[in-house]
Amino acid sequence: MRNGIIKIWLVLLAAAALLIPAAASAQVPQTIVIDGVNDFNGANLVDADGGDTEHVPLDLGDCYVTNDAVNLYLGFEQDQDAWTDIQLGIAIDLNTVAGGITDPWGRQIEWSLSGTLPDFIMYVNLDNGWQDLRVWNTGTSVWDSAVAGTNALGWVTGTGFKELAVLLSTLGVSASDDINVEFWVTQGTTNKGPLDAAANDASQLSTPGGTTWETPSPIPMLVYLPYTIQAAADPDPPVVSGALHLVDSQVKVTFNEPVDQTTAEVAGNYNVTGATVTGAARHVTNLNVVNLTLAADIGPSVSMYTVTVSNVEDLAGNPITENGSDNVACFALKNVLFRGRMGPFLGSQTEPYGGFTVEGSPAPLTWALCDGMDGVDVGGSVYEVDADFCIPGSCGAGTAQANMEWKWVYDCVTYEPLGSNRQHLLDLATGANDVIDVWWNDQDPSQFTAHDIDVLFFVDTVLLGLAPGDSMSINGEKLPLNWNIPPELQMVDDGTGIDVNPADEIYSLLVTFPAGTEKNVNYKFVHNSTYECLTQGDRNVYLNDELFDTVGGALGPLTLPVVHFDACDVIWRGVEVVFSVDVNDQQEPVGGTDVISVNGTPSNSVTPSFNWDVPSLNQMLDDGVLPDAAAGDGVYTVSVMFADSSQIHTNYKYLVNDVYECSDQGNRYVAVDADNFDDAGNPQVLPLDNLHQCNTTGASDATPARLALDQNHPNPFNPMTEIRFTVHRAGTGSLRVFNVKGELVRTLLQGSLSTGPHVVTWDGADASGRQSPTGVYFYRLDLNGDVDVRKMMLVK
Repeated sequence: MRNGIIKIWLVLLAAAALLIPAAASAQVPQTIVIDGVNDFNGANLVDADGGDTEHVPLDLGDCYVTNDAVNLYLGFEQDQDAWTDIQLGIAIDLNTVAGGITDPWGRQIEWSLSGTLPDFIMYVNLDNGWQDLRVWNTGTSVWDSAVAGTNALGWVTGTGFKELAVLLSTLGVSASDDINVEFWVTQGTTNKGPLDAAANDASQLSTPGGTTWETPSPIPMLVYLPYTIQAAADPDPPVVSGALHLVDSQVKVTFNEPVDQTTAEVAGNYNVTGATVTGAARHVTNLNVVNLTLAADIGPSVSMYTVTVSNVEDLAGNPITENGSDNVACFALKNVLFRGRMGPFLGSQTEPYGGFTVEGSPAPLTWALCDGMDGVDVGGSVYEVDADFCIPGSCGAGTAQANMEWKWVYDCVTYEPLGSNRQHLLDLATGANDVIDVWWNDQDPSQFTAHDIDVLFFVDTVLLGLAPGDSMSINGEKLPLNWNIPPELQMVDDGTGIDVNPADEIYSLLVTFPAGTEKNVNYKFVHNSTYECLTQGDRNVYLNDELFDTVGGALGPLTLPVVHFDACDVIWRGVEVVFSVDVNDQQEPVGGTDVISVNGTPSNSVTPSFNWDVPSLNQMLDDGVLPDAAAGDGVYTVSVMFADSSQIHTNYKYLVNDVYECSDQGNRYVAVDADNFDDAGNPQVLPLDNLHQCNTTGASDATPARLALDQNHPNPFNPMTEIRFTVHRAGTGSLRVFNVKGELVRTLLQGSLSTGPHVVTWDGADASGRQSPTGVYFYRLDLNGDVDVRKMMLVK
């Protein structure tokens, strides 16, 4: 069968060879501004590829290639839209037989049937901005990573036009050299192939007729888009693009183009604040990099280091402009102490124990296992790693920031099984030293029960309409619960055990969670073998061993209220909610002809009864007609019907003449209560609100006992900021960003939140990956009904 596949691809190769585009005869050299706006000359279009896939976010459009005396420029149309898990690849072949056959990121893409093989492959992950340049190493027959990290290649990807520049010296090419280029779109797992490709239309897995999302075998890429390097003059002087201290007593200075070796290697042409430069050497292959040797090493500091360059020329003889801008670069040095508390984890391991390392990025961290960042056992099952980090700085702004991603690794094999990498913002503003103190996998012993706990579960199935022989069960994530289907723990409605009334359609079960169980337990009810709440989140119970133990024990069991099947995040019946707001205490009087209304989380009804639209659906009145208590007292009231299956957790705000209140605060909050109220004469009457006082109402009054949300830092910020908060009692919650209209911009966290400090970084991007505009934003922390909100400012 494999031979048959190869024969088919050989036939395709022969056919594709007839379709290889000829190099454009009218291509012109250009200098491109890398800003996500297409300024390529039309003559440099190498392929008009748009419209040949099933889904627009997978589709490549027009592809361009050009160069000037310094850089090769690559650009193409591709709009991610709201899709996630999109990755883009570019291959460059130097028109030689040598090169790599496999895809360096492990995608199902290979080049064995191509006449020449890629020498360079670049990737970008659009979800997190990770960019990687791999170079084929002929001597070792592997792909070496030349540059990798978040936005490491300067590849602009946040717009519908993606573009980047690659130094001609990096590629080792010059005028009149022929190269080959290919662009493609793929996704983020190893069973993904080329969903769209520019030259290799016959290989792509998405066409207007359908998409093959996963493939068990590598897909051959057959052809390229040819390009000839154009001759171009270089009238521009070199510019210092960055400086970093990554090795003891050395500073790496990077220019935007190759520099002349003679002038670049004069130590007196460089000044580093707080240090003496004793030597300078241009990199052997990266001709735009000069490594400086210092008389003595420099260390972490509360202020930035500045590198100033003079008299250095580029290869065309243009001297650097000594204007205090183009010839300077800044960086900061921070020391980070990683402290890992490994006691609970080591309790599950067998002696002799293995060691612990820290892996991640940026340098000196890497994702290569056991590469020198070894933890030192300081006693008490605590391990520490001490490392210095160099952070690129902005000389003019006086700031230096970089986002760090990392994890602990045990015995060179086992990563912490966290859902995502740990995040930490390296920021000069927080000083020269940071201490990151965490438990392995966030397994703080306070999150685990010290003794057995009995939990009594009850579920009302009256709306389900059970048939004879049907079963009700509980599945969950902590033993004795599990997620097995068919379920193993069946509930009863027979009047035995904790079940009070037989055949009342309320099913019951007592579950004993043993000592050492993680206190946050997610679960769901199961009808026969079908889970409830398939479009909702899991239910959650917190095993509070301070308040509960077992039936007959000193504290007694945890008895949960009766809940309704298939209503985890939504109400199980319609509820009437009465809103009222006092407008009397206002600097500018409200009343008379003013229109007061209330908006919020959309209700579940064909004809909406509640939403965020303006004009509002719910005008409030002060006329003394129920539900309003008294006419003309400055208290406006309205009754809103929330239909069955509307959201339990509902946000809202009041409006005056269609303008939202609290422009500098977050939304108000209510938990719609269908267990105690309904829409048949038993309304849920909310406490009286005061206009423009959103942060003093509702559940936020109880916030200090459960959580503490800090002000983000830095604030204002660009491009990223760090949000810290402390959870005093674990539970299910979320951290979300809203704009001033109350619209959700990004969910930063959602799910179980453990006890203790948390740190989350926001890079200003919305849920689709697009950068948010300058303005005021609110970040809102919700935890089991408690709420805290703070304001932040994004500036561009």
